[in-house]
Amino acid sequence: MKQLNTKEEIYGLLYASTPSVALGTAIETGLLWILAEKPLDGAGVAQALNIPLKRCHYWLQILHLLGILENNSGGFAPSALVREAILDVHSQESWQHLALDERERSNGVQNLPLYISEPGSIWTAQGLPKPKDYVEKMRVNPERAREFTRMLFEVHQHLANQIAELLDMTGVQRMMDLGGGSGVVSMALLRKYPALSATIVDIENVCIAGREIAEEEGLSDRISYHPADFATSEFPTGFDLVLQCDVGVYFMALYQKLWRSLKPGGRLIFVEHFSSAENSAPATRVEWTFLDSLHNPDFCFPTAAQVKAQLTEIGFEILPDQHTHSFGWIVLQARKR
Repeated sequence: MKQLNTKEEIYGLLYASTPSVALGTAIETGLLWILAEKPLDGAGVAQALNIPLKRCHYWLQILHLLGILENNSGGFAPSALVREAILDVHSQESWQHLALDERERSNGVQNLPLYISEPGSIWTAQGLPKPKDYVEKMRVNPERAREFTRMLFEVHQHLANQIAELLDMTGVQRMMDLGGGSGVVSMALLRKYPALSATIVDIENVCIAGREIAEEEGLSDRISYHPADFATSEFPTGFDLVLQCDVGVYFMALYQKLWRSLKPGGRLIFVEHFSSAENSAPATRVEWTFLDSLHNPDFCFPTAAQVKAQLTEIGFEILPDQHTHSFGWIVLQARKR
């Protein structure tokens, strides 16, 4: 989240909701990819997307003023910046999933000034249905799970390679990747350590999507997928190492399961975003934390110290090499005594 430095930026932020929605719509409708293939004028866009003509012209005008689109003699086309920032970064399917997720998470904020004092959920106060978290959406919708899993496989490539360079897996033969999704991080580790095998523990629909990706990557013989519910299922056991990366799930019963999954002397590694202090969200998760608090006013991320205390209570030995990685990722390691 960028700090504002000028009056113009403050004024721009006040009126930013419409430009934000205009960009999200250009992503979700596929407009940017349509125009990347062939520039169209306003009438052509209106026809292609079945939008009322005048509304379409005003939408395109906003996108042009923002620098998202260029308007040349051949019609509208994505700007060079949008090609660099969006079209050349992830697939159309991944961007559409990201835009949809952002839209759904923000549904409850439109009337925030009227409801911010609400002691409970402002969604409920507005008569809106309870927001489903992304896990629940994937649990009931296999296609949503497939889209999400493939999106994170793309988005987390850089992080996965960084973790593979960072972690010393010498002597580790079997690892469990809790909430590992596609297995993107495990795959990076498998490529570096030929004797390593990995088990991904995630919900069933994600495991189905992950198996497809592992087959495509030629790693299905060294990576397996174990469907489980984090709250109610028991996990497989006998692992030298358990990794939890970008899962954001923290509770004592879970840590106890992870304890049972590890061999004596096995390592538990978190690569997560933790709060720096009570009532302070991780810098990279402030917006998400605030949005979650609009439904659950007590929502919070734990501090690394709180997680360490809980792990110590269970019987883990906290290892001294905790450090902060790029983009605010905190790497915390513990050993089963």
